[in-house]
Amino acid sequence: MSENTAAHGPVRDENAIIKRSKPLTDSKTTTTRQLRKPDAKVSSLAPAASLGPSQASTTGPTTTRQALTNVTNTSTATSRIHTTTKVQTRSKTAAAAAASTVKDNDNKDKPRVGTKRSATQLDEQTDVKRSKTEQEWEDLDKFDLDDPLMVCEYVNDIFEYFSRLEISTLPDPKYLEWQKGLKPKMRSILVDWIVEVHLRFRLLPETLFLAINIMDRFMSKETVQVDKLQLLATGSLFIAAKYEEVYSPSVKNYSYVTDGGYTEEDILNAERYILQVLEFDLSYPNPMNFLRRISKADDYDIETRTVGKYLLEISIMDHRFIGIKPSLCAAAAMYLSRRMLGRSPWNKTLIHYSGGYTKSDMKHVIDLLMKYLIEPVAHEEFFKKYASKKYMKSSILARQWAKQVEAEKLDVMSE
Repeated sequence: MSENTAAHGPVRDENAIIKRSKPLTDSKTTTTRQLRKPDAKVSSLAPAASLGPSQASTTGPTTTRQALTNVTNTSTATSRIHTTTKVQTRSKTAAAAAASTVKDNDNKDKPRVGTKRSATQLDEQTDVKRSKTEQEWEDLDKFDLDDPLMVCEYVNDIFEYFSRLEISTLPDPKYLEWQKGLKPKMRSILVDWIVEVHLRFRLLPETLFLAINIMDRFMSKETVQVDKLQLLATGSLFIAAKYEEVYSPSVKNYSYVTDGGYTEEDILNAERYILQVLEFDLSYPNPMNFLRRISKADDYDIETRTVGKYLLEISIMDHRFIGIKPSLCAAAAMYLSRRMLGRSPWNKTLIHYSGGYTKSDMKHVIDLLMKYLIEPVAHEEFFKKYASKKYMKSSILARQWAKQVEAEKLDVMSE
């Protein structure tokens, strides 16, 4: 029994996922993790049958508050007060004036029934609400106004756009139910292999997240045969590296890691077909962008962000996270990371820079993360990656902490 079989359980040849893969270690190493041999070569990535209704998440047009401009407050006289000239004492006149002033002040902000508030009144009330909100969280962007790389003038607009875009790029969370022969366990093995190749090529974290998103979105629209899953994974990583990396590995390198299971022409044909199905839409709001945004409110703590990266990658490893917004996964990962390391509570500033997520909003995702950490290791390469000193042994720390919380029956949501 090979090490790969021991790690992932026996896989029948007719349902083999990983085909004739090259050992991902140097040739001098005697003990290596061999990937499964292919039964037959696949020339291209052609679906067995087209999907039913494809997943197409759309959002309605965003409504914005139109500025009220060019409005002139006109004073209208509803009635004229006719008074007769009477002789009054100076004290009575002063008393009447004071009473009139008090009455006017009481009714100043009360609009009359059946009339609309003026633009000035609306702006004043908006300013009050805005000032109250600004007092609840600290504006950290103002300290980077002199840094052009931080684009502080546009950062809020950028993340508002990301929030709208992430909904349209979510895969179908139920695509595993109607994919023929594809089970969550198979996807788990496939993603673990992608992590291994990604680590071998020393690619960016953004590349890994985009590759999994491309693969899931493709399978949300097209039916893929089991013997072509590795070709889909290879093509997805090939596309993601081209999109994110400065220097991406050549197609020859990808053919090599499959040990010739797929030729260079096979991978290039798969690349074309994947892009056609996705309509060349690779504008995926990467979860790492949201994690870095929240990390700003965490004073860019390297420990919490490293553990947060491990927790965030769980969201692409486990099929239960398919269909959950990247921004929500990033917020839950940062919250749980701070809890593990004993940091301060989830305050107003963190809520603001996470996109407005409160603890109640994140509870479902945090529960899924805790379940994954308590369960036995399902992704061998993924666990080994974050068990290294480079990643501060985050996978070991997180699992030990989760098991302790489970044993003592502590409430993760209480701080």
